[in-house]
Amino acid sequence: MARSTVTILGGYACLLTLLFVPPARADPFFVQVYGRTYKVDPRYPSDELKGPKPREALQVLPADIARGPGFKPSHEQVLAEVEERTWIARSQLEDELAESSFSRKGRYAGADVAAVEPETTGSLATGAAQAREPELQMLYDRHRALNLLVRELRRSMGLPAKTPEAGFSRPKLSSEIEASYHSLGFDPLDAYYGFRRVKAAFRSGDVQLLDRVTHYPLSITRKAKRMIRNREQLVAVKDTVMSPRIREVVANTSFETVFVRDKGMMLGQGGVWITHGQSGFGLGVIDLR
Repeated sequence: MARSTVTILGGYACLLTLLFVPPARADPFFVQVYGRTYKVDPRYPSDELKGPKPREALQVLPADIARGPGFKPSHEQVLAEVEERTWIARSQLEDELAESSFSRKGRYAGADVAAVEPETTGSLATGAAQAREPELQMLYDRHRALNLLVRELRRSMGLPAKTPEAGFSRPKLSSEIEASYHSLGFDPLDAYYGFRRVKAAFRSGDVQLLDRVTHYPLSITRKAKRMIRNREQLVAVKDTVMSPRIREVVANTSFETVFVRDKGMMLGQGGVWITHGQSGFGLGVIDLR
């Protein structure tokens, strides 16, 4: 009897040992972004929909994201680069979701996209939508990867992990720059976020995203002035508004160097104006002369 008791207690001891074995800790891994190397936490964020582990999720990052710009960028420049790509990915995902069968057919037909997004993105998070909506799944996976990367970059810089609602981190603006906007009755942060959205839209080459940041009527001047009044008209002149020359002007302009007046912000030598309206700052003028 005593031997039997010892055997049973020994079995319990083994069971308890198995139950309380500390979980193995996954080692962090490293990714190269914009020519710099960053450490990534291998654990999935607790407030995200469950999906692949970060190492697997980040495999769908754009192939060129590791490429350096030819100089050593600051951490702020790296973060800005990734935030811009994240804004593009999120906007394209929202547009595709609105046009997908999730919204057009079956139980979601006629429903507000924002209202059904938690349920639809749940199937995207697990990859269950791949067979039916491959384009939507690709966009979701890309946005998830970029969003995870932004979180890790912000954490490495001692910033809150979550990106502000505007989609871009708060800039460090000089008192002179802030004063120049305040003197015109503008909020410098609103101006900065509007500038970043316009910049990202031009970078994407996606006229649908440009529509998101345009103030209608959009004035386009070539030999004569033309007013673009809606998305359909903007799409019709895509090659004009997205010309290499205009996109280069926008890409090469920094917020610190724009000229600001009561009309808004002038990019380059006046080829592009970001104007102020009831909805904030948006694309208002393109001058091709």
